[in-house]
Amino acid sequence: MVMRNFLLGLSKFILGLILAMLIMTLAGASMLRYFMARNAEPPERPTYTNDLPEPPPEASAPEAEQPSADAAAAPASEPTAPEPEPLAEGTYTAIVTPSVGLILRSGPGTDYDNIGGVGYQESVTVLGEDSGWLNIQLSNGEEGWVKDGNLRQQ
Repeated sequence: MVMRNFLLGLSKFILGLILAMLIMTLAGASMLRYFMARNAEPPERPTYTNDLPEPPPEASAPEAEQPSADAAAAPASEPTAPEPEPLAEGTYTAIVTPSVGLILRSGPGTDYDNIGGVGYQESVTVLGEDSGWLNIQLSNGEEGWVKDGNLRQQ
């Protein structure tokens, strides 16, 4: 009789452990599913005070206000945009290729101070080279040095 009660108690204990593990597994799986579904959608894009407003769609002018073909030929005598100045010999235009941009330094090396930065796909003029560093000029006229290999020649 004692042996029978012992086996009955042991079987209840083992069955309880199995049920507890099953319940914990199902609870974990349901929580995993909940959080995966919750994170499947990206959140709305936050807006900041310095964001540029969306440009309004350009409305087409009514046909009555559009200039005729004769009027379109008349402005041809207006001055056109000036031709870009030819670059000096040994210089060329290049585009910044790293998506994070580049650090503009005051000299050819990491020992020199940071004087600014150059944005991704910004056009620069390469003025010279010194030991793996390029002397560049930005569109605003600022000059500095960047590591070679980060620009693609146009």
